Amino acid sequence: MGLKQISLTMPRNLFEASNQYYKEYGYRNLQEFIIDLIRKKVIMENLSRYKEIEERMKRGIGVKRFSQKEAVNYLKDL
Repeated sequence: MGLKQISLTMPRNLFEASNQYYKEYGYRNLQEFIIDLIRKKVIMENLSRYKEIEERMKRGIGVKRFSQKEAVNYLKDL
């Protein structure tokens, strides 16, 4: 896994509040705090999206219906 550097600009009051927050909650630095926020956001939104897809599948909404042979062929073509 490689690292990628980014530049981030934010309002001063948000920056100051973020600095205070990361110190109070045990993050080593602001970068670690921001990475944790992004990670949680991505994981939670993906989880929510997957649950929504699963519910739609259970209800048969937007689901392709295959015979066993069609399903095997579909999976082979992926």
